[in-house]
Amino acid sequence: MTEQDHDLINEFKKRIKLLIAKQDGLKEENQRLLQQISELQGELNTVRDENEELVKKYSDLKMAKVFSASDDEKQEAKQTINKIVREIDKCIAQLNV
Repeated sequence: MTEQDHDLINEFKKRIKLLIAKQDGLKEENQRLLQQISELQGELNTVRDENEELVKKYSDLKMAKVFSASDDEKQEAKQTINKIVREIDKCIAQLNV
C-alpha cells in the first residue's frame, strides 16, 4: 500500500468516527425528545382531567344557583306549584264524576 492509500484509509476512518459520533448524538437527542413527549402527554392528561373536573364543578354551581333563589322567587314558585296542584285536583275530581 502506498502512503496515499494510508491517507485515504485514515480519512475514511475519521469520517466513519464522525458519523458514529453524530449517530450517537442523534440517538441521545431522540431519547431526550421521547422522554419529553412522554412528560408532555402526562401533563396533557392531567390538564384534561382538571378541565373535566372544573366543567363539572361549573355545572354544579349553575345548578346550585338555580336552587338558591331569593325568598320572593321561592314564594312565587310555591304559588305556581300550588296553582298547578289545584288544577290537577280539579281534573282528577272531574274524572271521578
